[in-house]
Amino acid sequence: MNQHSAVLPARTDWLRELSGGLITGVVAVVYAISYAALLFSGPLKQWLPLGIGLCLVSAMLGAFWLAWRSELPFAIAGPDGSTLSILAAMAATVTVTGAGALKGPLEHVLLLLFVTTLLCALLFLLLGFGRLGAWVRYVPFPVIGGFLASTGWLIAAGALKVAVDLPWGREALTQWPHYLADTRLLATVALAAAFLFIFRKERSPALLPLVLLGACAAFFIALLLAGVSLESARQQGWLLGGMEGAAQWMAPWTLLDTRTAGFDGLWLAGQLPDMLAVVFVAAITVLLGASGLEIMSKRDISLDHELRTHGWLNLLAACSGGCISLVSVSRSAVMLESGARTRAAGMLAAAVCGLAALGAGFVLGWIPKIVPAAFLLYIGLSILGEWVFDPRIRLNRADWALVLVILAITASVGFTTAVLVGMVAACLNFALNYSRVGVVQHDLDGTTLHSNVVRPAAQRQLLNRHGGQLRVLMLRGMIFFGSAHAVLERVRGFLAARTAGPGATRILVLDFSHVASADSSAGMTFTKISQLAQAAGVQLALSGLKPAVEASLAQGGAAATLGMHGTLDQALEAAEETLLAAYGQAAEKETLAAWMLRELGQAHWSALQPLLERRALATGQVLMHQGEVSDATLYLIESGRLTVTLRGQDSGQRLASLMGGTTAGEMGLYSSAERSATVLAERDAVVWALTRQALDQLQRSAPDTAMQVHAFVMRIMAERLRLANTTLAALQRGT
Repeated sequence: MNQHSAVLPARTDWLRELSGGLITGVVAVVYAISYAALLFSGPLKQWLPLGIGLCLVSAMLGAFWLAWRSELPFAIAGPDGSTLSILAAMAATVTVTGAGALKGPLEHVLLLLFVTTLLCALLFLLLGFGRLGAWVRYVPFPVIGGFLASTGWLIAAGALKVAVDLPWGREALTQWPHYLADTRLLATVALAAAFLFIFRKERSPALLPLVLLGACAAFFIALLLAGVSLESARQQGWLLGGMEGAAQWMAPWTLLDTRTAGFDGLWLAGQLPDMLAVVFVAAITVLLGASGLEIMSKRDISLDHELRTHGWLNLLAACSGGCISLVSVSRSAVMLESGARTRAAGMLAAAVCGLAALGAGFVLGWIPKIVPAAFLLYIGLSILGEWVFDPRIRLNRADWALVLVILAITASVGFTTAVLVGMVAACLNFALNYSRVGVVQHDLDGTTLHSNVVRPAAQRQLLNRHGGQLRVLMLRGMIFFGSAHAVLERVRGFLAARTAGPGATRILVLDFSHVASADSSAGMTFTKISQLAQAAGVQLALSGLKPAVEASLAQGGAAATLGMHGTLDQALEAAEETLLAAYGQAAEKETLAAWMLRELGQAHWSALQPLLERRALATGQVLMHQGEVSDATLYLIESGRLTVTLRGQDSGQRLASLMGGTTAGEMGLYSSAERSATVLAERDAVVWALTRQALDQLQRSAPDTAMQVHAFVMRIMAERLRLANTTLAALQRGT
């Protein structure tokens, strides 16, 4: 009993692999024959056996290669409708009026397929080795939806071409009433509607080949009941056509022989825009398909690896006489839903495609045209429904309208034009939407935003009183013509406002720390801002400019009277110094005695002074180290300046800069925790140390003075907390 239960799971797994590979292989053959009929339709249908051969070669190579190399072992690649529908429209130009005189139209079509497949391979390898797989996430969703909806339209239109030789493009829109009376068209539409109904109700992987076989059987039963012979049905265009033996195949190097002496290079060059459109759609198809399968299988894969895998696959397909082979979500989902998980199932599917090529000649003469045509029409309508009707709920009106515009242009003008219009429209839509977001992240003044310089009380009071004369605009994102104009209008408002009396110093700081880029039009706008500021007597400072942004501003000739600073903190310090100088406070220096007399009074200062220890610090000398145990010492800074830094900060960044008339180490006076920052002399300084032992002695000898010292330290800490809260509240409010 135990032995039997141990063997059963392994047998069940192999049955899943076998059934999954066989079913997926049959489905891949159905797709290959249908896409071959799409590609070699109309005047090219005489070469349909060759088309089936190259599509089956691509299906065989795609199944084998992804099973061997992909990080998704259940993935299946093969001919893809999104690209072959465009290629079919391109191939039709070989035989239309004006191109019918080409010698060797078949060779022209095959060379078109070869060059396009080769271009896809090169792009995939370039993106894969360049680690650019994530670029698909930057393509706007409406543009992708419009492209895929357009391929759905092209597949549906190609299905009608397979059924009744309906022309492509605008000609089809004008001639379709002529074909309404054609029984083949009505039968194709009815059968496609049946496919839609059946496949929406039931999604079993084995259902597709059974339904298609049933449709073929129903067709022949209808012929029998109507008394129509097979030869008569073939003459009336109901069958694809007979052939003997295997599907045909042509080696790509034969295109270089004398049969192509009349090859029209100008025609191929004229197809280059459409070929690039095919390559673009192919890249999107691979990336979206791999991403979708990644989610379906709950795996984490490398898109760059999948691109490289597809690059080598299509290079092999081009050199083997095949066509573009891309991962198929639907065929891979069949494999996944069947329970197959190993690479053996994909190898088996590839073998099925190879065997189908050997027997395709016998089967082809018995395939009713309406069956692959209806299957293609079902695929096209399904794609249209997925990318036109379903997104109308998820997308806003503008995005959904873009999908419809791309689709309409594809149907009336052409796919390449639709691609260009879609990209331009997406760029314009992005520019308009981004302009609405606003490039000004924060609009503050000197009363709420301060530099990291901790100043004496007198200077703080003056800056708070006249802080409205300092305006700070913190910018973000990308600055271009639209968003730059919004900054200009904001500056105009500041220049027009009279926040101080005539002749008062006013300063404008523009911070670019969070600006990623700026174009040349932004440079011209900021030149205008500097000119307006100069005319209004407002001093301008710029900060945080990245090299590329600084170059853009320099091209426009923008000038800053207060200079360009590496950080916003440095720009604010320069602005504050300018304001203080304007009011005669910049050079003011207060002795320790004068400061303490003002804070404590004569009696308390007399009791405190003998307990202080004077320390002179040279530039660069460290007063305290981050992480060291606090010695519970408070430092009164009499002159010079100290810098507070944290480990890991960028060069030039500082947590605070302490001037004379301020304190350091007040947190350590009440806590035995490690020092939270490093304090060193920014320039020669003199500090007075009040140790914990001295404070305890003061507590015993003069408790009233000790109480006043504690109150003095609490006032300093409360003022710093108030300033920090004010700045934080202003930043949270934004603009």
